[in-house]
Order: sequence, then structure tokens, then C-alpha cells
Amino acid sequence: MGSLQTSSDSSSPSSKIHVMAVPLPAQGHMSPVIHLCKLIARDPSFTISLVNVDSLHDEFVKHWVAPAGLEDLRLHSIPYSWKLPRGADAHALGNLAEWFTASARELPGGLEDLIRKLGEEGDPVNCIISDYFCDWTQDVADVFGIPRIILWSGTAGWTSLEYHIPELLEKNHIFPVGGRDDSVIIDYVRGVKPLRLADVPDYMQGNEVWKELCIKRSPVVKRARWVLVNSFYDLEAPTFDFMASELGPRFIPAGPLFLLDDSRKNVLLRPENEDCLRWMDEQEPGSVLYISFGSIAVLSVEQFEELAGALEASKKPFLWVIRSELVVGGHSNESYDGFCERTKNQGFIVSWAPQLRVLAHPSMGAFLTHCGWNSIQESITHGIPMLGWPYGAEQNTNCKFIVEDWKIGVRFSKTAMQGLIERGEIEDGIRKVMDSEEGKEMKERVENLKILARKAMDKEHGKSFRGLQAFLEDLKALKLHHE
Repeated sequence: MGSLQTSSDSSSPSSKIHVMAVPLPAQGHMSPVIHLCKLIARDPSFTISLVNVDSLHDEFVKHWVAPAGLEDLRLHSIPYSWKLPRGADAHALGNLAEWFTASARELPGGLEDLIRKLGEEGDPVNCIISDYFCDWTQDVADVFGIPRIILWSGTAGWTSLEYHIPELLEKNHIFPVGGRDDSVIIDYVRGVKPLRLADVPDYMQGNEVWKELCIKRSPVVKRARWVLVNSFYDLEAPTFDFMASELGPRFIPAGPLFLLDDSRKNVLLRPENEDCLRWMDEQEPGSVLYISFGSIAVLSVEQFEELAGALEASKKPFLWVIRSELVVGGHSNESYDGFCERTKNQGFIVSWAPQLRVLAHPSMGAFLTHCGWNSIQESITHGIPMLGWPYGAEQNTNCKFIVEDWKIGVRFSKTAMQGLIERGEIEDGIRKVMDSEEGKEMKERVENLKILARKAMDKEHGKSFRGLQAFLEDLKALKLHHE
């Protein structure tokens, strides 16, 4: 069990409120936790321990530089048989039942041991903040008689879908017995506009083990003291209203959390290439198409080549993130080299980009995204319309919200997992978002949402910011009560 304390604090540790943060080991789930930790650490009443699985901790420590004000954040690890140095990957996403079963079996013991050890050292843990999908942490919190706070790293709409798992099951709409009709309309998930069965999160199907895990997880949300949702009220007001009516006033909008962080950086588990920012400086305002499939999604060689062909044919300046493992089996060097040569004056390719700074750049025009929630919310908060190409998890649901509910992007006829999308369709999508009247309307709508997103984190009147302050005051009152 490893630990790294980034400072020696002069005050007695136990005089502070000790918050333990436990993210799901996936890059998209870690970033919001880190942004929240930074907010908490600015308040001198708190000390924070961030707990990761050992393989991820070892990688995280290599890139971690404690920012000003976060010297009091301690980094700890607990043992885990799955090796996830860069967080969850395509293998983990494809084997959810095995991954989550292993987590529930192995991680509670390690976390309990760590909390006991800290208590014996005179630094008892006062509460656990954990990802919704780390539902096993609720039982650990109960063992020590401390509250668990859920950080929900996706949309409020997704919380309602998870909350409705019993009804979705009862109607045979998820984990269906027999065939599944994707065109069926689901109109009973409260707080969420009607959606097709095809737009219900992809992971709500699968084997019996995964089904049982989902059934077991759904009601655990009711046992949390707070649920902090990394979204903002004006984007999803009906959902926030419904869920607060069910779970109480401590179900709150708490996003966009990255706006709390002036560094404009997310969690780094991969080295970022900042040369692309200098390339963007040379492009026309609003002209660049940014393409990133996040940290997990993969493409077939055929799909990679169709996308490359579409980018070349579009003639748009493009910035493309191509991770070493993006293409299953690797791309054809000859074909790839030819593409790079032909587009050397059109595009720029990196293995990982400083995404927040890319999206904030004046030359940004549109974002072709895998529809991970961090990417979408970051795009909205910078006023950038999107082309949605979901890969897995709840990304298909997010894509539906972008296109149908908020009308700030387009989607293709298939998700990344459903088969080949040809270059003509991709090129049409690019032109629709970047060149058409409809695209201009999307841009206007997303610019309006950008204003609302930033207003939510306003330190005077922002609903998300005020909610987070109330949450911190509650933790302080809890500590006083215990004393």
C-alpha cells in the first residue's frame, strides 16, 4: 500500500476535516474528482487523501506536480490485480462485469486497511467522496460510521436513467429477455425527454453478472449524504428538479467542475503535445476541426482510413489526436504516411492534446468527439458545436442529448461499435456543422449554453458554486457535531 504526502503541514492533521476521494480508475472519471479536490483543498479546514489503484497511482505520481494551494493533498494507493496504468481501457470497457466484480471483491479490504492505518496515525478520515460507480465505498463508509458523498461524473439525465433501472428492467427494456427493438420509445424516465431504446446507455445490456451488479448499484444512491453532479442546472433543469424531489435537496448541480481550476489542465496520464497550440495560432478564427476519441475508444483500420479520407476531402484544417492504441491492430504505415504527406499543410496530428486550451483557442471551429461527458461539457463551455461519434458506456445517450435535446451538434448513422461509417457521410457531417445555416444555428445555441455554464460557477451568484459552498459548510458542521 503506497502513499505520498506532498507536504509537511504544521497544524495537527486531526484538527482538520479529512476527506478521502476515491475515483473510478478511468481518465474521464478522475478529472472531475481532481478539480473538486482542488476546490476543497483551498479551504484551510480540510485535508484530502486521493486514493487510486496501485498501477494507476504509480503512473499518476510520475506526472503529478502539486499546484499552489494543493500541497496538502496526499496520494495513496490500494492493491488491485487489474493493471490500469492509464486508467480503464477498451479491454476494461468490454469486460465490465469482470472489472466491477474484481473491484467489489478486492478494493474494499484495501480501503478499510488504509482508513484504519490513517486513524492509528492520528489522522482519522471524516468522509469519503467517491464516484457513483464505486458503490462498494458506501459499505466501507458504513463500517467506519462516516458519510459517503457521490460525485457523479456525467449528466443529470444519466442519473435518472440509472435511478429507473428497476422500471426499465420490469418493462424488459434493458437486459431484455428475447430480442430488442431499438425503435421503442422510452417515455417514463422522469426528468428526461422521451428517447429511443437505442439511446439508453449501451452498457444496460450484457450478461447476467453485469445485470445483477446494475440492479444492486441502482438503490445505493439513496444512502449517500450528498450527490454532486458534474453538470449545470440550466442545461438539465427538469432532471435536477425530479432527482432532488426523490433524493432531497442534497442532490445538486456541481459543474462544470473544470471551471474551478485556473490551470486549464485535466488529469495527466499521458504527455501532452503543446506544439499544436502554435499550429492553431496560424489558422483562421473558427476554422479548425478538432478530432479526439478520448482515452478508451478504438477504431478499426477500415474506419480509420474512412475518417482520414473524409478529413482530407473536407479541406478543413484539422487537429487529430491519434493515441498509439487508437487503431486496432495498428494502421497501415504506407497508407498513413501517404495521408500525412498529402495533408501536411492541412492538418496536425498529436498523440494527446491539451484539450482545454485547444477548445479555448480562437481558431477552434468544431469538435468531432466520442461523446464522453467531460469532452462535451468542455466543448459547451467554450461554445464549440460537435459531431458526435459515441463509442460505449453512456456516450450514445450523451450524443442524443447533444443532437436532439440541446441541438448543438450532429451524429452519424451508427455508433463506433455498430459498423463502418463511410467517408462521404463523415464529410457531410463536417460540412453541416461548419458550413451550413443549420451549423450557424448550432453555434448560436452552444454560445448561449456557454454563457449559462460559466454563470453556474460564478462565485457570487452561480447555482453550482453556491451548492458546493453549502456542501463544504455541511462537512464542517458534521465535524463539529462529532467533536
